[in-house]
Amino acid sequence: MILDTFPTPEEFYKTYWGKKPFIIRKYIPEEVITTFINGDTLAGLALEEDIKSRLIKNNEDGNKWVCEHGPLNEDVFDDIGNKNWSILVQNVEQYHKDTANLLPYFQFSPRWLLDDIMVSFSAPGGCVGPHTDSYHTFLVQGIGKRSWKISADQITDDVYVDNADMKVLKNGFEGEAYEVEVGDVIYMPPFFGHEGKTIEAAMTFSVGFLGPKMSDLLSEYALHLEENESINQRFLAEELDEDSASFTIGTTTVDSIRDNLISSLKSDNFSSWMAEYFSTPTHEEIEEPCTDKEINFLDKFKNGGSLCLLNHVKLSITRTSNGDYTLAILGEHMTIKKSYETLIKKLNNNQNITIHDCENSHDKNEFTEIISTLYQQNILTFDND
Repeated sequence: MILDTFPTPEEFYKTYWGKKPFIIRKYIPEEVITTFINGDTLAGLALEEDIKSRLIKNNEDGNKWVCEHGPLNEDVFDDIGNKNWSILVQNVEQYHKDTANLLPYFQFSPRWLLDDIMVSFSAPGGCVGPHTDSYHTFLVQGIGKRSWKISADQITDDVYVDNADMKVLKNGFEGEAYEVEVGDVIYMPPFFGHEGKTIEAAMTFSVGFLGPKMSDLLSEYALHLEENESINQRFLAEELDEDSASFTIGTTTVDSIRDNLISSLKSDNFSSWMAEYFSTPTHEEIEEPCTDKEINFLDKFKNGGSLCLLNHVKLSITRTSNGDYTLAILGEHMTIKKSYETLIKKLNNNQNITIHDCENSHDKNEFTEIISTLYQQNILTFDND
């Protein structure tokens, strides 16, 4: 369970991703963690109307829970006490940009599946009970100490305590307990049991990756087709035969309709839409693109500046049938020619873009237009700004 070093990307996906949990000690430097959101600011976010938050109180034995959904009232902190409670806030990377600096440490992960960074502050004894999640998560320990009980296998028991707000496993689970401190990271695959108990006031940063249900994908793509009449082909039933007479839908007809659906899903349009779908933020507020930033990129480059990707931004990249790239940001996409593959690779690997990339590009003017668009949309910024 406890590894000496972080797995290589190849080993991570082959051995651990979705298969088994592990713990890495001191993976995130303490000096980096000190720049993340603190408990007071987190509590402030929990008071905001449009931010998802919860206050969970548990009894001394850790077998009963009360959950209050935000926005919380400021008065709640007056009599909350100094133990047996936790505050959890969703999408913190969007509201506290320094906390988003945690994400490059997980660049090997499928960043396009990122749901959010959920942050919890818990008093000693704070516990949300034994549970499983349907998503992949990296549990990063900030301040304080926690003890995590982790199952060795996936949990199939779906019997929960009688609590409409929480899915706490009624029968618990078998597992081993591990104590974590500042900078330690636990990888938790979906449906593995885990239960954290706070030893001393602690913050946990949960980097979650959540895939959609097939019904969600199909319904959202159907809406996309409905909004784009030119690609929303009607079934005209032109090739029917006597097997589909009266009330019978013949086998050939079933195959024909299925093939039409599959053809639509195999199209470039679907891959472009999918990039848009996965680039859409999970929080409701979307930062409006800035359109008034005038800048001479070549001058900035020549003065030693380089462009870097803002860590809170979610990108999605797919390929078209002719080898070009679809780059989607905030639910909108742009097509980038395959001749700018180096630029795409730098964005994908979160590497800085320099004057050498511009000078070696297929077309300097077109390259500048691309990075200008990304800059205007608050996707890229100069590292010395």
